[in-house]
Amino acid sequence: MSVSNIKILQDIANQIKEENARGRERIPTSESLIKRMMTLHSKSAEDIKFYLDQLKELHYIFIINVVTSDSALFVQGVDSYVYADQSILSELKHYTEQRLAQVYESTYYKRKSGFQIIRELLPKIKEFNNTQLGRTLNEAIMIDEYIRLIATNAFEYTDSWRKEKLYKLYREEEPNYDIEYEDENNGGYLSSSERRYMDPGNSKWSKAVNQFSIRFLIRIHFRKYEFDVVKKLVQTSKISMLDDLIYVRNLLKDLEKQLDRDTILKYHLDKIIELRRITQAKINMLRKIQQSAT
Repeated sequence: MSVSNIKILQDIANQIKEENARGRERIPTSESLIKRMMTLHSKSAEDIKFYLDQLKELHYIFIINVVTSDSALFVQGVDSYVYADQSILSELKHYTEQRLAQVYESTYYKRKSGFQIIRELLPKIKEFNNTQLGRTLNEAIMIDEYIRLIATNAFEYTDSWRKEKLYKLYREEEPNYDIEYEDENNGGYLSSSERRYMDPGNSKWSKAVNQFSIRFLIRIHFRKYEFDVVKKLVQTSKISMLDDLIYVRNLLKDLEKQLDRDTILKYHLDKIIELRRITQAKINMLRKIQQSAT
């Protein structure tokens, strides 16, 4: 596969986000977005629809059915797509309510607020299927619902939650980067003060951290039993924040409790214990530095 599923999913999500924020269409529909993504990614319509459904399950986007299909009237269903972000949805709420007022006025020659129109037309919304008024009405109603949904389930709409679910879905495409951090002139060992600024912004580790959280990457390495990799990250101060070190130590303690349930883990016991000791030493050192500073 020349382009990974993950990259395609992220690109489609970003295209929707960009369109919602500053695009001409603002709220793209299946009539336009699917054709555009087919051309961009050389995929079939069915493939793009599948990716969109996955983005919905991963909480990247919401899909609004703005036109209900009706075979008797030869009406095809149409969906709209909005990015699952509170600030973007708030802007779209204002945009759709304004547009709803304009469409309502052009239809009934009366001026009403978006709220008044929704209250009036909601009980008979099916009557407006496949009309501009019906489309805009559906968008305005559902965007308001999605804003409330995110407010009550905020954590499930964070980037860290989404990315973790995404990489669980496509484990074979998890981030991969080499761990070549040793300094040629110092045999691979640098003092803490020297290491503090040694990580170039364009290193593979830096790029991975910018794209994913450190804790997410740590969990990936532990799931692959790559304790030597995490050891090197700790020793070279790639993982250097106190909270992250405590997180590593606590995960290792939890793993030690799972030895009876994981036969592979037993073979790594020595590495787990060594890494926990190294991490604890780093924690102790950072705490002494903090205490001396106060």
